[in-house]
Amino acid sequence: MRFNHLDILEQCFRDKIFGYHKEDVDNFLHLVAEDFKEMTEELDLLEKKIDQKNKDIDKFNEEADHKSKATKNKPTEITPELIKEKAKKILNAAREHANQHKKKAEHELSNLKREIEKLKEEKKNLAETPKQ
Repeated sequence: MRFNHLDILEQCFRDKIFGYHKEDVDNFLHLVAEDFKEMTEELDLLEKKIDQKNKDIDKFNEEADHKSKATKNKPTEITPELIKEKAKKILNAAREHANQHKKKAEHELSNLKREIEKLKEEKKNLAETPKQ
């Protein structure tokens, strides 16, 4: 059984010797009942909001499905803007690819120059070494 705020307010307790002070208990029960009522109202409001959000989601999904079906059947129009955008993407990809090759070539060139310098140094050392 679920309680509501009225159940708390209307609850009666028997008097007992050396029991709790009746007025204090009643005051506390009123406070509890008031909070309980507010929480119940807030819960109801939140449940209504959830229901509305679920309806909004369902509506959104239906509209999205409808738009999806409409665009599936509709062929994509090739416009000059679309062509320009695709061309830009291709050019950017080609530039990036070229830059990668350029960096690799520069690195290899640097390595070759170092190798040439080493070989020149070896040649010089060999030329200076006396023959026996």
